[in-house]
Amino acid sequence: MSPFLQDCQHKITHLPIGIHPMPEAQEEAQELRRQYPDKKIVFSLGRLVPYKGFCYLVEAAKHLSDDYVLLIGGTGPLKEELQSQIEGLGLEKKVRLLGYVPDEALPAYFCACDLFCLSSVMKTEAFAIVQIEAMSLGKPVVATRIPQSGVPWVNAHGQSGLNAEPCNAEDLVRCIKAVLEDKDAYNRFSEGALERYRTMFTQEQMINNCLEIYSKLWP
Repeated sequence: MSPFLQDCQHKITHLPIGIHPMPEAQEEAQELRRQYPDKKIVFSLGRLVPYKGFCYLVEAAKHLSDDYVLLIGGTGPLKEELQSQIEGLGLEKKVRLLGYVPDEALPAYFCACDLFCLSSVMKTEAFAIVQIEAMSLGKPVVATRIPQSGVPWVNAHGQSGLNAEPCNAEDLVRCIKAVLEDKDAYNRFSEGALERYRTMFTQEQMINNCLEIYSKLWP
């Protein structure tokens, strides 16, 4: 919630972004999973820039067991720095920088992963559509409680996943393990992620919400 808008809340509403569901790509996803047999796949996606907090996600991988693999898609100025961090921590087999992932290849990664992680640390990350793309396939999300950002609202804590403290690798680890190492919890978060997408973030819901707002302005 912006502190600058608190005195005029009665004049404000919100219109959540809505998207078409991420396409199923089961065959391609199976091929990807064959590359990482018996691994819990954590997928993340975004520009390799400071506000995305990827350095904390890489650090978190150090505290995850060897049956995890972390795949980070995207390009940006921090690529070499992150690769050096990965090598310095001896995580070459556990963390992979995928580079640019074309749009047509994204469904396979979303389908193949067990969990999507958004490690952003600044309110520059205002919403993160990648969260609802993951939810549309029933993938639980681990995101961060960024102050004055919509990120933790999009990922409803305890429903579609869990939200960790920003800039805190240990809390990311705790949340990732809580989702992926308890089968009942995983199934609950998976169902909750899909339900939250269907009730809040479909394109149809966005259009209906928009029409409702206009109908109230011009009854």
